[in-house]
Amino acid sequence: MWISKYFVYFMIFSVMGWIYESTFCTIKNGKWQNRGFLYGPMCPIYGVGATAITFIADQLEAHGMAEMTWWQIFLVAFFGSIVLEYVTSYVLEKLFHAYWWDYSNVPLNIHGRVCLPASIGFGIAGLIVIYGIAPLTKRMVGWITPSWMEFLSLILMGLVAADATLTVSVLTHFEQNVIALEAMLNQHMDQFVNTIQEKTQEASANLAEERARFSRENLESAIQNMEKTHRLALKRVQGFRSSEKEKEKRVYSREMVLESVKKYISTNRKG
Repeated sequence: MWISKYFVYFMIFSVMGWIYESTFCTIKNGKWQNRGFLYGPMCPIYGVGATAITFIADQLEAHGMAEMTWWQIFLVAFFGSIVLEYVTSYVLEKLFHAYWWDYSNVPLNIHGRVCLPASIGFGIAGLIVIYGIAPLTKRMVGWITPSWMEFLSLILMGLVAADATLTVSVLTHFEQNVIALEAMLNQHMDQFVNTIQEKTQEASANLAEERARFSRENLESAIQNMEKTHRLALKRVQGFRSSEKEKEKRVYSREMVLESVKKYISTNRKG
């Protein structure tokens, strides 16, 4: 029963997080931003954080322990968000070579994954959750009977599982396309280099220009031929990275291909 209850909380908090994140980024960028990792209107990272701190507070109360003070709640949310954001960003980047947020231009950041201002914001959000959102959420679902709570949680779990499966499938398919495009680029550039007789500065410029042209043309064709669901998934990605090992391993770095992808998506948000 308690698992079902907290999963419903997780879903509600995730939707609230999506509303906040999409609204904030839309106002900041001056155009609609559909934030989140999944297709559905939810940001799981907000759901996990808010549910975790709600669970901790509930357990302390259930065992007759002293309630957390406001500064303890702040610290739990502050440090918890650092761990959650960093680990989530690291795992997603390793799996898909992509990132969904980047704090590189924000002061006091760690590898662009976390930063002090955002962590302070999450600390304040923890206070809002405990003193405002969590009590409201509990009242919202308090009328649901245990059997209906379990049924609702199963339905929501099925929807999230289907959404996650589709999202991962799309990103995996895209990763395969990037690898194929990279192989095509390497083969094309090998042939192009063979046509250059003199290794001059002009030849180097021609190489860079040819790489960009070939990557751009094939990339545009590949993305235009994607299904709409694939393009929607890519629009939520904020950028792409390649590992240092990949940069050293390949003559024509994956970074160039992924940078072209990022530029194409940023200039074709309505596509």
